[in-house]
Amino acid sequence: MKYPYKLLILAIFIEQAFLGDAFATPKKWSTAYSNNFNQYEIDDDEPEGLLILDGDFSVAENNGNKYLNLAGEPLENFGFLFGPRIPGNLAIQCRFLSKKKGRRMPTFSIGMGGVTGFRLKVNPAYRKLQLLREDTIITEGPFKWQSGEWLTLRLQRQYLGDGKKWRISAKVWHGKDEPDTWNILHESDAKESAGKCSAWAAPYSSSAICFDDLKILSNLLPPHQSRL
Repeated sequence: MKYPYKLLILAIFIEQAFLGDAFATPKKWSTAYSNNFNQYEIDDDEPEGLLILDGDFSVAENNGNKYLNLAGEPLENFGFLFGPRIPGNLAIQCRFLSKKKGRRMPTFSIGMGGVTGFRLKVNPAYRKLQLLREDTIITEGPFKWQSGEWLTLRLQRQYLGDGKKWRISAKVWHGKDEPDTWNILHESDAKESAGKCSAWAAPYSSSAICFDDLKILSNLLPPHQSRL
């Protein structure tokens, strides 16, 4: 019997809860959503599957690679929502590219659980990597951004023990090689937020910002349902 996608996710989570392993050590992550923008036309300013909240976004291409481009002005924070709502253990990531101008630098963020959920922010001007919730900094650590190089952000939440707490993990890296270690590890008993995942950036350097390779991963998905 086939189930609609949302009902399938809920059914799997309930089944695991009754079997006693919903909060166990996560199994292999499966891709629930991915987007490299290759399916869109250049200059498309309303890509299907994304909810643009604000900002001058459009699909662009460079050396055969398509991406979502945010214009370098105005100098404010802009973002969009993407992917399905998925309960329980969840991981998201996105790649960003931009340049500094003098001492002015952009910022980059990804978030899960809507506006009340956790958000990972790279703040190059302060050389900080920050974990936020509802715009409040929960914890932060040092990070040096490299202008003009692709940067990947990954944010992950996992239930601990009996499911009363989360482990929030975050890492960032330049280039293609993902590091084994996490930049930020944080435990929280905050209630799970049900909103969508999001990506944000602020072009404070007046340089355009590129978004690419959006991913949402879950360990509640069976292999044959791992891609939308």
